Amino acid sequence: MVTRYFKVVLDFVLDLRDIRITSADDKKQMEGVDDMVEFGEQLRRAREDKGMTQQSLAEQLYVTRQSVSRWECGDRYPDLLTTKKISQILDVSLDDLLSGKEMQKVVERNPVIEKKSANNVMIALYAFVVFSFLITIVDIIIRFPIQSSEVLDYSDIQLMVINILGIVIQIVFFAYGLFQAIRGTLSPKRMGAVIVAYFGAMCITSSNNVAQYTTWQLVSVGIVLMIPNIIGAIASFFYFIRCKNNKVWSCLISVAAIWGIVRVIIRNYSMIRYAGQYLSMNTTLRLVLEMAIYGLILYQTFTLNRKRKSAMEVSDRENNCR
Repeated sequence: MVTRYFKVVLDFVLDLRDIRITSADDKKQMEGVDDMVEFGEQLRRAREDKGMTQQSLAEQLYVTRQSVSRWECGDRYPDLLTTKKISQILDVSLDDLLSGKEMQKVVERNPVIEKKSANNVMIALYAFVVFSFLITIVDIIIRFPIQSSEVLDYSDIQLMVINILGIVIQIVFFAYGLFQAIRGTLSPKRMGAVIVAYFGAMCITSSNNVAQYTTWQLVSVGIVLMIPNIIGAIASFFYFIRCKNNKVWSCLISVAAIWGIVRVIIRNYSMIRYAGQYLSMNTTLRLVLEMAIYGLILYQTFTLNRKRKSAMEVSDRENNCR
């Protein structure tokens, strides 16, 4: 009897908890929907006051009429560049169309890189990264039987496994970023996942190099060289994924990316200067690829910082007017 009573009470508590969680999620979702409907209503009124149809507005924006209809119905937001064009065409201020709160939501929901030419460059770079690392994996698999015929100790196998792990991580996340970029849905959180994974893969690769050192002095140097990548991964997580709009995080990401570029240059210069080796075609492509990735991370961080700053300025103007 007591057991049955306890079970009934426990089921009631669990049902109550589920109801509270569901209601909280529904409330959060409805707040977002209300904001989008408010923007759509403002857009519809401004368009009608201007005496324009959805089709005529769509033609000036080089979008479909269905896109304008979705904006007015509250199904989607236009990107910031399109919103600025709408404000110019309809002769209304950007503040009249979007509140500061809505502007911040647009920044976090829309792709970080909205310019078509820049997005195409990013798609090409992501595709090249995925393709080049796939080729590297195939090359390792092909050469392994040849290497296994020789004497391989445990450390050699361990280094190869770590190297493959770092490459696989980059393939998976850059493929994910490529898919989202093609769809036009590479939001800050999704982009942050790619950047965090890249810095994490660089940490794994660096640990691979540290494992080859024999003296504690070299091991210490190797660990120090890993620190920028660790900082870059942590800063990217908070800045892109957790949406912590703190200048410190963006600065740390920039420092980590710049350090990555410098490290790549020094490494290849040392190879030419002291080892007397010339850069092969494969090494040259890898050099350009790594520098392009770090350069893209800098551009993505700068672009997101600028968009968040614009949204904050609109929000501050609204607060000052109240």
